[in-house]
Formats: sequence, structure tokens, C-alpha cells
Amino acid sequence: MDKKPCTSQDPEVRKGPWTMEEDLILINYIANHGEGVWNSLAKSAGLKRTGKSCRLRWLNYLRPDVRRGNITPEEQLLIMELHAKWGNRWSKIAKHLPGRTDNEIKNYWRTRIQKHIKQADHQSSFPAAAAPQNSEQSNDCTNQASTSSCCPTDHAVESYSPTTSFNGNMETTFQGPFSHRIT
Repeated sequence: MDKKPCTSQDPEVRKGPWTMEEDLILINYIANHGEGVWNSLAKSAGLKRTGKSCRLRWLNYLRPDVRRGNITPEEQLLIMELHAKWGNRWSKIAKHLPGRTDNEIKNYWRTRIQKHIKQADHQSSFPAAAAPQNSEQSNDCTNQASTSSCCPTDHAVESYSPTTSFNGNMETTFQGPFSHRIT
């Protein structure tokens, strides 16, 4: 292979945040020449970036079909369903969410959904004797009335509980405004 390792001592390789000028150079170069071998594209475009940096910048931020903005509750539900079905296969999940990148979905899962699942599991693992007597004061995330106490108000997060039945099939139950069962 003709791969030349990129050393940190190389003064030509720029690191850190991309500038608007660099973004425009990359967008214009790809518009005129198309995508190609990213290492040679970076050099041909006159960017002092690695090919990997150019590829990730294009795929995750600059591509015209990348969808920007918050993930909708419907997209969140689909992410949860597909994750229950396929696990951490982010590229496969991203194919069912047009305009969303696998990286964006993975980051959303790890920062929003997974955190609340762990929190709900942690709260449900306390013994019943330690739970408050009044069920309305319970801080359990599975209780729809108390979701705001443990989940941000700007995100509709359902509770998630995968279970395996006796016949070996994976069944996943979601509780929340879009409650249903996946088999």
C-alpha cells in the first residue's frame, strides 16, 4: 500500500475547527470534480487537511442532503425500535432516517436515550421498601406523570424495556405517548 502516515510534526496539516473559507473550498471542489480519493482530493483542493478530515466534514456536515435540526419524536421512536432490533448498527439504522448520519444518530442515542434508559433502570433497581409510599411522588421514569422530573422537557423520551420471552423471541415494550409492542 502507498499509505503515508500523517505525522503531527508535518507543518502543512491543519488541525482544529474548520473555517468557513475551508468549507467553501471543499464544497466548490466537490461540486466541480465530485467525490473521490479523499487524500488526493484534500491536496488537489488546496486544503491543508487530511483526507479523513475532509471526508468526515463532507459526510457529516456539508453534504446538501444532510438534515439539520433536532431529531423529532417520530425519529426518536424509530431509532429506539431499530436499536432494539439491530443494536449498535448505526449505519443500518441511518438508512431508515433519510438525511440523518450514522454519527448523528449514534451521538443522539448515547447522549439522550441511553442516559435515560440507564437512569430508569437504576431507579427501578431500588428495593420496593425504599420507594416512596405515595405513587404520585415516585421519581420513576416509567410513570408518564413524572417523566418531567427525570427527563428534559424538550425531549419526548419513552421508557424502554427489552425482554426475551420463553420462545427466544425479542420483545420490546415502549411506554409513553407512542406506546406499542415490537416483536
